[in-house]
Amino acid sequence: MREEKLSDAILYDRLNLLKRDFCGYIGRNSAKVDANPPVFFGHVVSALEKSFPELSEDAHDEFIDAITFRILDTSQNGGDPDFIRKVTTNALRVKRKKDAEAGINITIGLKLLKIGDYEGALRYLKNYWHRDALLGIAVAYCYSALALRKPAPSTTDKDIWGEGEMGLLAREKLMDLAHVQPPVNQLPQLRLDDPSFLFRIFWHMIHLGLEWFPSEKWFINVGLEQAALTKNTEIQKELLEIGSERFYNDLDFLREVYNFKLETHDAAGAAHVVSQLITQYPNELEPVYLGLKLTLLTVKKSAFHSFRKLAAGKGMPPNLLEIFDLAFALLTGEKKDALYHLAEFEREFPELHYYSDALRYIAQDFFSEDEDRVKKAKKTFFDSVDHYIAKELHTKK
Repeated sequence: MREEKLSDAILYDRLNLLKRDFCGYIGRNSAKVDANPPVFFGHVVSALEKSFPELSEDAHDEFIDAITFRILDTSQNGGDPDFIRKVTTNALRVKRKKDAEAGINITIGLKLLKIGDYEGALRYLKNYWHRDALLGIAVAYCYSALALRKPAPSTTDKDIWGEGEMGLLAREKLMDLAHVQPPVNQLPQLRLDDPSFLFRIFWHMIHLGLEWFPSEKWFINVGLEQAALTKNTEIQKELLEIGSERFYNDLDFLREVYNFKLETHDAAGAAHVVSQLITQYPNELEPVYLGLKLTLLTVKKSAFHSFRKLAAGKGMPPNLLEIFDLAFALLTGEKKDALYHLAEFEREFPELHYYSDALRYIAQDFFSEDEDRVKKAKKTFFDSVDHYIAKELHTKK
């Protein structure tokens, strides 16, 4: 075992298996673990060293954080300050990195957040709000929840901003997040077996952010990113509808709307976005490119030729036009035309042989009798062409 180098995927799977074993043991023997944390953590470290002798410091400490959360989450004493201190002391003793306390503090803060101890959660989480959008929004939520629990005497129930100092801190934290724009759902401590409580808090505060700061696009963007990560198409649709009203002339946002329409197979909706973009950005090539991309999916010849003419008139580079001609011929099953355009591309742009060779190799499978092979070839070809053309247009801006 010590001689063997595990791939990242295998290592991840085996670590997860070991974590499940320990979590199962904690669930069955919570009182025993509570009674003697030093012995239990000793078993954890021994198992890690035996099974994963070359485990990195990061992976080792993330494992300890996950086990610590499970101990606190399972125990009847999980919210008790003395018990938390005892578990923390023993967890820190077996961690390796110098800043090991940060991971443990986040872990404890999440547990206290889950049980509604918002003052306690703030003590552990507030110094790390900028490390992850989920964490920062959780901190803002703690302030907001405390504002509702401890209303200021001078405020009324109609005060949408929350009451008193805590309500102000909640708003300030949301604006801090919008300015810093930390990554979302990236901290390993946030990868809980059941993060639903954290997600509920996230969406609650995102909607508050949209209400409080209607001109701040970050709440839409981070919400869309989180929705994509968690495959929540319902929330994606809701946020895109809100954004469509507030940011109707924003190219980056409308690109998101277009991509969502494609993902949900709404060709008519995507076509509407393309028309809007061409009207609003008549001097930009990207809207025309998006229109051509849509015709590759709908394979409508009249629409393709119309957009191709528009692209040529707006100065789309000849190599990209030739690739679109090749792609449309292949996707419509016109083998003779496809081979002609591929040969033309190779003749006119010999410096791009590295790419034409790849396209020729993929194109061979378009005319296979194996339907599955044809399907895979079409997806590979489309993704490759889409990536190449988008990159070329971006480079030439």
